[in-house]
Amino acid sequence: MNPSLHFLTRDNWYWSLLLFVYGLSFFLMGFGIIIQARRGSDLRLGRRLPLLAVFGLLHGLVEWGYIFIPTAIVAEGWQTMRGMAVNGGHALLLALSYLFLLAFGINLLADTRGWPAWMRFLPLACFGGWLLFSALSLPQQSTAVASWLILIEITARYLLAAPGAAASGLAILAQGDELRHLRRGSLRFFLAGAAGALFLYAFGGGLIVPPAPFFPASFLNTSLLLRLGLPAQALRILSSILVAFFIFRLLDVYDAEERHYRETAREREMIWRERERIRRDLHDGLIQSIYGLALGLEHSRSLLAENPAVAAERLAVLKHQAEEVISGLRGYLAGLHLGRELPADPVALMKRVVTERVGGTGLKVNWCIRGNGRPHLDADQRDHLYHMLIEILSNIRRHAGASEAWIGIDLGAGGFRVEIKDNGTGLPAKVPAGGLGLENLRQRAALAGGWLEIEGWPGAGTTVTFWLPYGGDGEGRDHGHSRGAGR
Repeated sequence: MNPSLHFLTRDNWYWSLLLFVYGLSFFLMGFGIIIQARRGSDLRLGRRLPLLAVFGLLHGLVEWGYIFIPTAIVAEGWQTMRGMAVNGGHALLLALSYLFLLAFGINLLADTRGWPAWMRFLPLACFGGWLLFSALSLPQQSTAVASWLILIEITARYLLAAPGAAASGLAILAQGDELRHLRRGSLRFFLAGAAGALFLYAFGGGLIVPPAPFFPASFLNTSLLLRLGLPAQALRILSSILVAFFIFRLLDVYDAEERHYRETAREREMIWRERERIRRDLHDGLIQSIYGLALGLEHSRSLLAENPAVAAERLAVLKHQAEEVISGLRGYLAGLHLGRELPADPVALMKRVVTERVGGTGLKVNWCIRGNGRPHLDADQRDHLYHMLIEILSNIRRHAGASEAWIGIDLGAGGFRVEIKDNGTGLPAKVPAGGLGLENLRQRAALAGGWLEIEGWPGAGTTVTFWLPYGGDGEGRDHGHSRGAGR
């Protein structure tokens, strides 16, 4: 411990107050970093800030030692074990705090510049050099202990504090590129402010030392600043407050990184949902349309020998449907939303789909419409209902081999219920789990705000039942509609 500085706090209360503020600034900085750093970070700065936190906590304790360690213990010097422990321990704690400051700067620079691994051991080498110098210069006489304590403090400032603060300032200044993707322009300002404050501390806390009979301590020292009217402690206190302020503001990097991760996760989810939508659209729309054309062509070929005129009519219908498929594909690739081109009335939409997809296939469809609701679907619901019907009708023709189907529609107050039956082969005894078509149907019904169920037995046909709410602004959707209602 520097005895002159300790005794100065005994005689001047304002020096005690200034040193308390000095220590408090660094201690609060370290405490704040520890609290924020518990969340972890993938950023270079976020990973290395805990080293700066240890410096702040230790250095705060060092400065408070000048105030709270009893004068009698400091005056004992090397004459008692207690005096040796307190004075030597205080000097060791000072150097140890600077070790973490240098470790922060060197490690952050190594992460940023890609330095070799051995460079990370440089702070330990400097600290080891300080320990060796302190041990070799240990005085034999107790009367020289005060001068020795000042000497090892000067060595710690030259060997650890000055390069540590300078390296930390350079390292923080180099983090602008990595933080740019967080889209927080204020962080670059705080980086520059923190770097400037650390450079100021490198000068005031590292190069400004007590007078000593060697260069540069013989010239650049606390006495010179006193003659200039600027006490070294005042400069250090100012730099500590600035460092703490800008580092506190840089702690926003943890929140900014977390927000960035949330935004990235939302973007990835949106991309995944869009891919799922494209997958469903292609499976339920284009593929089913092409398969429907193939079935129509097969049916028309069987009519060529028996009734060429009817076959020609159906081929004309199929040609028109093929042109619509091509047109729809072009519109889809151009990013057009199909739901906006479909009728908002679900009954009209369903009749349109049945006319387009069943015509020319030989499937007879019977209708039964009940209720007097005022149905209206929004664009997304129309899109889902459109593809649901294409999938259901395709399954009736492709898998069930049905010749006749019945479509019943119940228009309720908050939504409508649809039941589609066929006279086909029915479902197999064991339906494959997770089939793409059936899973798509359930997903689309859920995305439209409703539900869907499929029932069937071998040889007894299949029944698909679903309920969808009316659209608009989404209010009043009866999500609690019973699946058993109306059966």
